[in-house]
Amino acid sequence: MGQWIYYCKGYLHIRLISNMPERFLNLCANHQIPIWNLKHIDNYYEMNITVSGFYQLKPLCRKTCTRIQIQGKYGLPFFFYKNKKRTAFFVGIVLCIAVLYGMSLFIWNIHVDGNLSNSTQSIVTYLEEIDIHHGIRKSTIDCSELAVSIRKEFPDIIWVSVKIQGTRLILHVQENTDTYKEEEAVNDETPSDLVADKEGVIVSMITRQGVPQKNQGEECKKGDILVLGRLDITDDNGEAVRYQYVSADADVYIRTSYQYYHEFPLTYEKREYTGKKKSSVFFQIMDYYLSAKRKSSFKNYHSVSAANRVKLTENFYLPITYGTLTDYEYHMETYVYSNNEAVAKAEERLDQFISRLQEKEVTINENNVEIEINNTSCIAKGTLIVIEKIGKTVPVTNLEQPKIPEPESTEE
Repeated sequence: MGQWIYYCKGYLHIRLISNMPERFLNLCANHQIPIWNLKHIDNYYEMNITVSGFYQLKPLCRKTCTRIQIQGKYGLPFFFYKNKKRTAFFVGIVLCIAVLYGMSLFIWNIHVDGNLSNSTQSIVTYLEEIDIHHGIRKSTIDCSELAVSIRKEFPDIIWVSVKIQGTRLILHVQENTDTYKEEEAVNDETPSDLVADKEGVIVSMITRQGVPQKNQGEECKKGDILVLGRLDITDDNGEAVRYQYVSADADVYIRTSYQYYHEFPLTYEKREYTGKKKSSVFFQIMDYYLSAKRKSSFKNYHSVSAANRVKLTENFYLPITYGTLTDYEYHMETYVYSNNEAVAKAEERLDQFISRLQEKEVTINENNVEIEINNTSCIAKGTLIVIEKIGKTVPVTNLEQPKIPEPESTEE
């Protein structure tokens, strides 16, 4: 910090020629004249001294018979004096400072972190819908109001921190980490039946509420009522006297099958890169794009861009991007799967299909898929026998309450 202050005020690099240098330096210390970078070279000393300190040396030099030689002048005052005729240069500096100050009044970078289920792009898209975008003036952003708006738009975001640092709008979000997902079902208090959404043989049925209409081992078809949401209140003769409606609730597992078929050709094409590449630079200032790239001489190629955003400090981003565009040449080669490779690829696809089923809590009971290879293709086909949970709720059919006959009166 001290060196920067000396540079702003200006300082001199001097050479001290004296028979009594120690006395001279002691006098400088007594008069509080700042001296730094003191070096002994041959029969003299060299040091740095402030401009104001230099003007106090005359009486000290007379007392110690010392001669002073100026070796260099440094600092902003000397720089401005030396370049006082370069008006355009200083005007450019002033304009540059003015432009940087003007840019510092706007947002040039929007940063979102802490989000998992909601993508950064979806949040940025919503911000654009409410007119929060790159280039917006910082003074027009109400951070607390923006945080409330984001929580309303994204219900699974339970906490939002919005702050402005430099030219960055930083959003720290926290999402609901509870992995339990409430089933989108009819409210428990709403009367409903539980019906089958797939066909199969029932292997397990645990009823918590309602009247079971199927038993373990029975076959059910799509649309069949598994659990009835109507309870018949009967009298001693077994006749219904009143209907009570509930929300049917049960865990029903069936044994069903999935037909699997996947076919792919034995021949395939693959990119082979030649190692040749061509690079060019590009610049982007706000929405203006400038590229030095010309039409590529490669017949087959793909381009890779590497972009860098200009920033003065960690939080002072500018709307300037630069980078390179690189074209990589390739040509297509035709290959043929061997039998082992084809079987491995077919098994990999089958494993991916089974994994997707298991993610839905489907248990694989039997795997009857076979892999065949002919002259042109590889075919995997067969049946997967699975155990899975079924059942969806539908509104119950309301029946008219039965009429209770009035007891006959007897006359005496």
